[in-house]
Amino acid sequence: MRLEFDGLLGCTALTDPQSEYFGKPEEYAMDRYMYVLCNVCHKAYFGGESRCQMALQSFQYNAAELVCGGCSAPAGTEVCGRHGAEYLEYKCRYCCSIAVYFCFGTTHFCAACHDDFQRLVCLPRNQFPPCPTGPRATPGEGPCPLRRPHPPAGEEFALGCGICRNLSTF
Repeated sequence: MRLEFDGLLGCTALTDPQSEYFGKPEEYAMDRYMYVLCNVCHKAYFGGESRCQMALQSFQYNAAELVCGGCSAPAGTEVCGRHGAEYLEYKCRYCCSIAVYFCFGTTHFCAACHDDFQRLVCLPRNQFPPCPTGPRATPGEGPCPLRRPHPPAGEEFALGCGICRNLSTF
């Protein structure tokens, strides 16, 4: 399902007979994507692409910071009537990416911004580039990857139910 959402069902890795993933979309998805175990409810949630997480292998992080959207939902967040708060996804506070970390009890980060948090938390809001904002608060190109209206970088924002959001794109 995530491969279809990302427009990768027709990619060379799946269509080239010489590829190790030819005709094996499930194996390709398992290698391409990362799922993380929530430290609170102990359920897996989407953690981004595996290649984006490579840098984190050498980074010392606190596993307690790996919290899913449902367990980190602030008061006032609109909860899905069908799936509850369990599948809430958040925008990274500092760029136009889906957050995979929840730190300080207040802040959602993607992996790249989490790695650069000491600089980003001190950056004045007027220094953030406009949408689309790339990882580490760099200027992005093209349409916003979140594909929906949202507040500017520097603000917390719940994207809504990840299941419903993915299903609505198919």
